[in-house]
Amino acid sequence: MPVSYAIERVGSLKYIDDRLWGEVADPRDMYQSYSWLRALEKSDDAAVTYLLARQRGRSRILGALPIFDCPTTRGDYLYWPELHFQDLMRGSALLGDRLGLLAGSSAGFSTKLVLDRAVFDTARVQVLRSLLDAACAVAADRGIAYVFFLFLEDSARRDLAAAIGGDVHFRLAGAAQTELELPGEKFDDYLATLGKNVRTSVRRETALFLESCSTEVVPLGEAIPCIAPLVAQVRAKHGLAYSVDVVARRHRVYHAALGDDLAKALLCLRNGRIVGASVLCQWNDQLYVTDFGRAESRAGSRTGSRVEGRIESDTPDPFVYFNATIYEPIRYAYSMGLSRVVTGAGSELGKARRGSSLQPLTHLAIAAGERTKYAVDTALDKKLVEHWRNERSAHPKYFGSVWDELM
Repeated sequence: MPVSYAIERVGSLKYIDDRLWGEVADPRDMYQSYSWLRALEKSDDAAVTYLLARQRGRSRILGALPIFDCPTTRGDYLYWPELHFQDLMRGSALLGDRLGLLAGSSAGFSTKLVLDRAVFDTARVQVLRSLLDAACAVAADRGIAYVFFLFLEDSARRDLAAAIGGDVHFRLAGAAQTELELPGEKFDDYLATLGKNVRTSVRRETALFLESCSTEVVPLGEAIPCIAPLVAQVRAKHGLAYSVDVVARRHRVYHAALGDDLAKALLCLRNGRIVGASVLCQWNDQLYVTDFGRAESRAGSRTGSRVEGRIESDTPDPFVYFNATIYEPIRYAYSMGLSRVVTGAGSELGKARRGSSLQPLTHLAIAAGERTKYAVDTALDKKLVEHWRNERSAHPKYFGSVWDELM
């Protein structure tokens, strides 16, 4: 006989004992941590509801699902479901002004599920199915059409597929997750793992960078006013509609969750001016590189300036991106005794060439009720699959067997 699970709806993590949450959250995932989720709440980017699954009469949490609303007026642009499922929007006008609720995460590029690691097989499926049913009930109660999971890592995709059954549609994301396991104890140990040609390129890129730039690692809280405009500028250049205020608010969440010791800004300086920056968040044995900002170069300029909202620097960029997002974070991680750098999404092939593993990410839309089951546009799916298939064909060594099932 199947075990019956009780599902509780909780409006804030403050009503959940942090010890109980710590028992079910993945200790290696910063975005599942009690401190991160509480900091999100205090920033007004909080979950609408936390769904908790317990065996009846027991206090231990077997699974949890944060459910977020991501208004376009203040949400993280990449976490708007409408961006990734535009084909479903044709039915949204009939069902209110929101296409769906976001489940599981509202930041980062690798959504893991919050499930007790000691729960396996049938019990795991039943816990997750109970949470999914409850998530759809929350959406239906609010008159919202769908529940979305965005940027799912592959183990989460497999768990969800088992819980939902055969009638489920996953969509490959246009971004992939990259992570770098650090060998040995110093930067030269990392270099030794690279092929000869790549190693030569890395040495050249770091040398050219250091000829004109220096780096400084400072508490993130001190640097937000300086680096938020740089990050917003880079995102705008790539067509992402972030305001400086939205970027700064997210940086303040990192600082509130981790404090001065664990949330840092890596500043790239030229003649005392910031020409690039990244955000470094230390969590247990790994370092997350969560954001990158850069001043645009202006040919012939001798002094940095602000022109039409752009922050400009005085000389061309000497490999600031890869130094700020890979090489200098690796050096910092070694200095802190860490074992992994989460290099994140964006410039995936460049990061893979420099040693990062490349992991697929997927999106999922679940209809909250029978009347919302509109057909997805498979042409959009085929376009994304073809993109990654072409990349894999051109660079097969970067794509492991985990991609086989999706392509």
